[in-house]
Amino acid sequence: MNIIRVEVFQIETPRYYGYISGHVIVKVHVDDGPVGLGEASDSKAQDVSAIARRYNDLLVGRDATRITEINELLRAQDFGSTVSNPHLASAIDIALYDLNGKAQGVPAYVLLGGKTRDRIYSCYPIFGGQVQEDFERAASYLQRLVDLGHHLFRYYVSGDSALDDRFLTEMKSRYGERIKLKSLDFSGRFRDWEAALRYADALRHHAPYHFEQPSTILRVSAEFTKRVDLPVTLHIGSLAHGYEAAERGACTAFNVACVSGGPTHIRRMFALAEAAGLKCLIGTDQESTLGTAAQVHVGVAMPNLDLPCDPMGPVLYTKWPSTENIRAEGSYLYPPEGPGMGVELDEQKMKELTVASA
Repeated sequence: MNIIRVEVFQIETPRYYGYISGHVIVKVHVDDGPVGLGEASDSKAQDVSAIARRYNDLLVGRDATRITEINELLRAQDFGSTVSNPHLASAIDIALYDLNGKAQGVPAYVLLGGKTRDRIYSCYPIFGGQVQEDFERAASYLQRLVDLGHHLFRYYVSGDSALDDRFLTEMKSRYGERIKLKSLDFSGRFRDWEAALRYADALRHHAPYHFEQPSTILRVSAEFTKRVDLPVTLHIGSLAHGYEAAERGACTAFNVACVSGGPTHIRRMFALAEAAGLKCLIGTDQESTLGTAAQVHVGVAMPNLDLPCDPMGPVLYTKWPSTENIRAEGSYLYPPEGPGMGVELDEQKMKELTVASA
């Protein structure tokens, strides 16, 4: 199956609270086989034609079954786009798992080694900035979560620990055991470990599963990690970063995601974490249907998925480009069972959501 053409589409999908996310959708065509569908999640391309030209220059004539070889090629490229290089590599990687799964008549998780679990535990994001703007509106997002039959959420801290404490305390008062805090996400905001520790101590009693990204400085994260009694996770996008984080003791768990080069690349970070004795979770919450499917296929296949995960696109978005959304029940996501990613694009929906194509 040799690649003969790559198409690129820029779509936009609204989130429930109004923000518009972009996603780059790719279609990989081969000379004798199905079409592979992929997604660079939460990405907005200013020039989709340039992306399409580069993809076609690099990929036309290549054997679509050589997934790892193509992933290595694309991750070494500088696309010069408003979409990050790892995102653009991930879109094609997802499409190749989709294409090869379809060609073999098996779900993508089979190509990743088969299931080790049937579903992944996943959460909905609540942003501290939303609480600062409108306390009750932010509370309504948790009400909607409960109404939809889910319970797990993560909280991006606002920078005001007293406000965060008041919000989380009030939400627990209203919803009791119907909600569960997955993590306190610090978004790398701290430059010194003492400040991070004070903030964590102020909110620790809300019993999260873990603290997320206390700092972008590994030395600071390492000092923080030594002093807390919960797992500390860091976003890890490369083997070099993961190795240094493990060596410094800057976290006790890797937060990895398909946007960092695709399933082919993040499988290596799962392996690195396992070798280093660290836990793993699948991060980010902003994927549309294809991106979410890829995250879940990886999640059910990896043996060392140890913490609740972040993808929750089926609940986050009010529109999606596929005929069906990813199954989400009780804060669990289930992989589509069709061949490849198990996702079919709805052409009418794609027409409505597309803002540019090439």
